[in-house]
Amino acid sequence: MSALVSTLSLSITVTVSPAYTTPSLVSAITGGEILTAEVLSELISAATEEIERRTGMCFRIVAFTDEVDGNDLSTVFAHCFPIFEIFSVTMDGVLLPASAYVLNKRTGSIRLKNGAVFPEGVKNIVITGLHGHKKIPPLIQKIASLIVAKTILSAKNGPLVDSESIGDFSQTRGFKKLNDELDRAWGAWGRKFPIDFV
Repeated sequence: MSALVSTLSLSITVTVSPAYTTPSLVSAITGGEILTAEVLSELISAATEEIERRTGMCFRIVAFTDEVDGNDLSTVFAHCFPIFEIFSVTMDGVLLPASAYVLNKRTGSIRLKNGAVFPEGVKNIVITGLHGHKKIPPLIQKIASLIVAKTILSAKNGPLVDSESIGDFSQTRGFKKLNDELDRAWGAWGRKFPIDFV
C-alpha cells in the first residue's frame, strides 16, 4: 500500500493498492492449490494491465496527463475513467478556471459552461489529474485473481489439459471450472467501451 497525496488541491490523502489482486487472494480463489510464494508480482501486473486494456477503465488511482483533440463541441473526454480529481484543464495553452467547466467523474467528461466549445485542434486540450477508484471493485479483484491463477496453473500443468486418463488412472484438473468462472466474471462486468469522439 502506498500513500498518494494531491499537492495541487485541498489536502487529500488516499491509500491505494498498486495492483488489482494479492498473492493471498490468488491462493484463496484456488483453495490453496497455488501457494502465495508462487504468485509473482509480474503476473499480477500483467493481469492488471490486461483488465485495463479489456475494460478501457482505470481502477487504481494514478496521476495522468491527457492531451486530447479539441472538437468544436462543449465536451471532451479524458482517456481513462473514472476521474478521481482534476488538477488542471488547459485549452490552447490557456489554463481554465475550475468554474469554467463541469466534470463528470464517472464518465471522465469535461463540459464547458455557458455554451463555450473546445476549439478544433490536435492535442490542444491538456487535462491533468488523478483517475481511478479509492477501492478496487470486488469483481475486478476476482477477475485479476482468476487471470493470475489460470496463468500459474497453466504453467504448472500444461495449458490445454482439463482431464486425462491412462488405463485405470484418470485425473481432472480445475481448468474448466477456472475458465468458466473467469468467463462468468467477465460477463458480470459487461463490455464497456472507451468514450471518445472519432
